[in-house]
Amino acid sequence: MNTTTLSTQNHTQLPWHLSGEGYILNYWLSPLLIRSFQPFGLAESRFGRLVQVMLVRYHTSPIGPYDELLFLDHAFTGLKMHSNIPKIYVSSQSSVDEGRYHWGIPKELAQFEWGHTAQHLSCRITHENETLSIKLNLFDQKHAFAVSSQCVPSQFLNIKQQDQHFLYQFSPSFKGRLAYLSQATWTNTQNIFPDLSQATFLKGFYSTDFNLIFPEAIKSELISK
Repeated sequence: MNTTTLSTQNHTQLPWHLSGEGYILNYWLSPLLIRSFQPFGLAESRFGRLVQVMLVRYHTSPIGPYDELLFLDHAFTGLKMHSNIPKIYVSSQSSVDEGRYHWGIPKELAQFEWGHTAQHLSCRITHENETLSIKLNLFDQKHAFAVSSQCVPSQFLNIKQQDQHFLYQFSPSFKGRLAYLSQATWTNTQNIFPDLSQATFLKGFYSTDFNLIFPEAIKSELISK
């Protein structure tokens, strides 16, 4: 396996610095549910596992503002955890192109429609004429607490993406303030996203002002056996 770092010629320069608001949903998936989600790229599990969903509004980025919905999986090979993003939608074609080029992330283009009050956030995501809806119940931000990527086990942020014949490895970092959200309701996920209304919701968080850094990935060629 030959290991190199990515060239950014004719693309945006790295690292990416982004800021915005984000919503993080933690779920526990049973082995049976994981099996039903395999068409979305999840690896099978005998015991079930923790996953995250992130709904993000980037107010600043190297390609301008855009929206994002992603599924972050934490699968195990033996006793080793490896995180990856098997399903992700963004509202910008530039984000699709740059995400695939720099990090091997399988971004797909979608439209996002937002609704927001002091206690609730809602979002409708449409991809190829299919639409899902998410509604989140938010707690008061007076109880928000400071957090950074240093508070998170490194395995959760050590992301590995395989795209065609290459493996991309990178570890984003972030900082901001988090508040709790009490409930997430999914409607009509259809064929475009795992139906997490069937999963066990553990806890959710949100930040109205975070900063994120996406570093340059290490790109490794996969050699077929």
